[in-house]
Amino acid sequence: MIGVFGGSFDPPHLGHALLPVYLLARGSVDRVLVAPVADHPFGKAMRPFAQRLALTHAAMAACAGTGGVEVTDLEQRLADREGGPSRTLRLLRAVAAQHPQADVRLVVGSDIVADGQTARWHRWDEIEREFSPIVVPRAGVAGAAARTLCALPEVSSTEVRSRWAAYCEHERAQDWSWLTAAVPAAVLALLETFANVAAPVVWIVGRGHVATHAAPWLGGRGYVVVQLDGRALVRGASLASCVLGPDAETTEGALPWPSAVWVLVRDSATADIAAALLAAGLPSDVPVLHGAGAVASRDPAALAVLAAAGHPVGTLHPICSLRRELPWPSALGRATFGLEGDPTARAIAKAWIGGQAHLDLQALGAVERTAYHAACALAANHLVVLQREAAEVLCGQGHAPNEVADAIAELLRSALVNLLALGVPAGITGPVARGDTATVAAHVAALPSPTDTLYATLSARLTAIVAGVAPGSR
Repeated sequence: MIGVFGGSFDPPHLGHALLPVYLLARGSVDRVLVAPVADHPFGKAMRPFAQRLALTHAAMAACAGTGGVEVTDLEQRLADREGGPSRTLRLLRAVAAQHPQADVRLVVGSDIVADGQTARWHRWDEIEREFSPIVVPRAGVAGAAARTLCALPEVSSTEVRSRWAAYCEHERAQDWSWLTAAVPAAVLALLETFANVAAPVVWIVGRGHVATHAAPWLGGRGYVVVQLDGRALVRGASLASCVLGPDAETTEGALPWPSAVWVLVRDSATADIAAALLAAGLPSDVPVLHGAGAVASRDPAALAVLAAAGHPVGTLHPICSLRRELPWPSALGRATFGLEGDPTARAIAKAWIGGQAHLDLQALGAVERTAYHAACALAANHLVVLQREAAEVLCGQGHAPNEVADAIAELLRSALVNLLALGVPAGITGPVARGDTATVAAHVAALPSPTDTLYATLSARLTAIVAGVAPGSR
């Protein structure tokens, strides 16, 4: 059973953070989907969606890693695709369509029901009929029978906003004391970050996998992100007409220049984007970074035309695997980055990534830069070979493909967890780890071609790696 917990989360408080734990601990649901609203149907003024999404991730961080709680940007994706304000019924039906085997139920606090808010909800009768709401008791607004069993503290986002504004203006100890008791520490830390950032505007050019993650990632760090369609830009369309997402309808006239630009398109299109930005009149003091791993920023295949015009240029390459179909939780928040470029561009990149790690690519020549990118691709792209070869052997024996897929998925997952936690040799298992050469030879003899050659080659390399690891090292 999936419980869908929506709301403004502006900002989330301890009541929001505790609700999923309460539902899971009681066994009311198997999973909780937390969905910040994109465009409030009652016209409520809110922080930008990217910031509220980041705040919600921070609030749920303590339990999100368990697999029972997931923060989703589904409301924004629905708004981008279908337009109009966010509707709970639309959200619930979208979740049900994604999980046709699951029983989907709406989750609300008792305050929502007690003060009659549901009378204003779009087609509440259909929500009740199709998604049987779970009402979680909240202190101060629970019925008499539930008063002694309240799951949620008596705190509201409205009061949090009021106390936060008062603290920012007067820095009174009593306001801070109240906030630390009512708001998750990670949320307060993020609110402080947003308050201390002067909300610089960043353009992200592109609409692919990396751009899908980069826009909310930067937005969650306090930047105002404007996403542009690279193809339209290259065609010479006006900058305002290139704007993507929820800002598109509100962009009128000339688009204000950004503090920096991050070009996140196919490597082969980067130089065309650079030329289009130059043709559009981008001021020469605006730094431009690109996300390609294989080429330096001043390479003719990258941003050379902008560098020649005086722009500070650089590379900020995320060393992680990203897909637009799986936007959250994004690996960008944990990734290491490849970084190089002019001093100003490097400073911009370091400000964006904050305390996250980076590899310095500054001294790498063209061949070394290609090798850097190849190493990243080797780690990210080639697990599929092992998965496919193993699946073909097992399916060839008559095992059901879906059962084989599940078995190999868990095998890969558990092997990676062991390796990352314990290193080499403690984190690997099997005949090579035991020094059992006879079993390795038997495996090679039993496997069909060309899987036998792959197995033999990998086993020989693994044997050499294990033999070369000093005892006690990782």
